[in-house]
Amino acid sequence: MKLTLAIAATTVCFSAFSSAQADTLRIGGTGSATVLMQRLGAAFEAKETGTTVEVIPGLGSSGAIAAVRDGVLDLAVSARPLKPAESGLTEIIAIRTPYGLASSHPKPGDIATADIAAFYAEPTSTWPDGSPVRVILRPKSESDTALLGETFPEMAAAIDKVRMRIDVPVAATDQDNLEMARSVDGSLVGTSLAQMETENHHPHLRFLTIDGVEPTLGNLENGDYPYFKPFRFVFPDQSRPVVQRFLVFVESSEGESLLREAGSLPAAQ
Repeated sequence: MKLTLAIAATTVCFSAFSSAQADTLRIGGTGSATVLMQRLGAAFEAKETGTTVEVIPGLGSSGAIAAVRDGVLDLAVSARPLKPAESGLTEIIAIRTPYGLASSHPKPGDIATADIAAFYAEPTSTWPDGSPVRVILRPKSESDTALLGETFPEMAAAIDKVRMRIDVPVAATDQDNLEMARSVDGSLVGTSLAQMETENHHPHLRFLTIDGVEPTLGNLENGDYPYFKPFRFVFPDQSRPVVQRFLVFVESSEGESLLREAGSLPAAQ
């Protein structure tokens, strides 16, 4: 669903509100989108005189959704869909970013989709030069655990198998995930291009190619690379005008340009 359609369906008319009206937009959510939201927020502030954007880090998808329901945040950026109990909220898949497997290994090589789960779960897996693969997990309740399990065949069972090993570390947050991956030789993690680009983890970490295809924006856009992480915007059914203006901005040509610079695409593309 395009944002413009969702906006028309979920907001009252706010044409009487001036863009110069002093206002504060509070955003929080999944850690992998934090820097992206900071960039979008800064550009939105520059266009909206008197408007301030506060991006609250460290909340995660569930924490941010709860904060929106409590009226503490105006907008949550979620890496998971809403649950049935999270009523009174609207969600829009607003952004897509390539999602894949990354490593600190200098030449992690290529892997076939059908081989990923076994490669991930087998304790004796090695990189092309024979060095060991060091898997890093996320907490069981973390949205990226579900995403990784849903993205590749048999991956959910592989994650459960790896979780039984006491030698496998667990990264609590998206930021911990990539910082740990950088510090562990031969690491293997699931991550998004948006986080890799916005937090400057290139060239410290490198994506594996999957079935010979790199996780680039071009390959996602033309359908050659099918794996992506969606960022959902979650906001009250009766949201404030500043939220709607921000959604319009994200869909604008300037917003799209900022998304692309951050390894992301508007959801409709």
